[in-house]
Amino acid sequence: MPARPTYTHAQLEQYFDRVSLPPAKRIYTVSQLPDAAKLTFLHLLQHHQLVKVPWENLTQHYSWHRVVNTKPQHLFTKIVHSPGGGRGGYCMEANHFFHTVLLSLGYDVYMAGSRIHYGDGVYGGWSHVVNLVTIAGVKYFLDGGFGPQGPTRPVPLRAGEVGEQIAPAQMRLVWEAIPPMLDQGQRIWVYQYRVDAQSEWRAMYCFPEVEFTPTDIEGMNFSPWLNRQSFFTHKVVAVRFTTEKEVVGDGAGPGAASEEALEGEIDGSISVNQDVLKWRRRGEKVVELKFTNEEERVEALERYFGITLADEDREAIKGTASAIGGMTTSLD
Repeated sequence: MPARPTYTHAQLEQYFDRVSLPPAKRIYTVSQLPDAAKLTFLHLLQHHQLVKVPWENLTQHYSWHRVVNTKPQHLFTKIVHSPGGGRGGYCMEANHFFHTVLLSLGYDVYMAGSRIHYGDGVYGGWSHVVNLVTIAGVKYFLDGGFGPQGPTRPVPLRAGEVGEQIAPAQMRLVWEAIPPMLDQGQRIWVYQYRVDAQSEWRAMYCFPEVEFTPTDIEGMNFSPWLNRQSFFTHKVVAVRFTTEKEVVGDGAGPGAASEEALEGEIDGSISVNQDVLKWRRRGEKVVELKFTNEEERVEALERYFGITLADEDREAIKGTASAIGGMTTSLD
């Protein structure tokens, strides 16, 4: 059986540069670490991953080929070496990439497929993926490709245990059957989120503990990539988490978080939803922009995410449904 793809020592070094991990904190194998140190390093990596590698679908709109490739070596090139920097990917990309990083470091990790909850007990098919890491006999789930309601730290698979997401928001896992199941005796992990301790819990998605392989991910990728009913195919989206040390400023924006900024705790997220950008910190909106043309959105991607799109990619969106202003859009 062919070996699972991993990244080399040199590639891990480049990844650490990409996510601004200080040299003094870099570890290239966790195999000899005590369990507590493994968990601490895992939390540190997720922190840097969430802030520096955005959840985004720009390839589907700002590229001439519009091909979303989930193979690990391609993901490394895209996320670590894309011209202009700052690139990430949606769940099949960001989480498969992070999976390969963790596997390369020696973590006991595998991927699990996930169903997104659309409300009123309705779940989609296998269109999302998470990572499960076992340390000292405890499984933790991680997600670097969901959006602003996603987990901000490794979450142990313990039913009902409430954790802080971004205060005052909370998160938890429950172990239960979901409404679409005919056999209600089966159980599955459901990730839930609420905006504060007084609010109702909302199911975000569910996942089993069954391992999904890279070929499963390639097959699942067709849904967000090509399904015309998916918002990914007709709307530009991007999200990255922010820290308490990032400065709103006078409109210049924080760009991609610096090494110094990453010393702060995660306190919010910046999101682009087609023609609107919002920056929320600890439940409060601090920035909101409404784009009236493509130039404004492209500038905001650079100003708030550190993503600089090439002229060829900026041209590729012209005349498409996701372009702001449609056929009249001009970048001149």
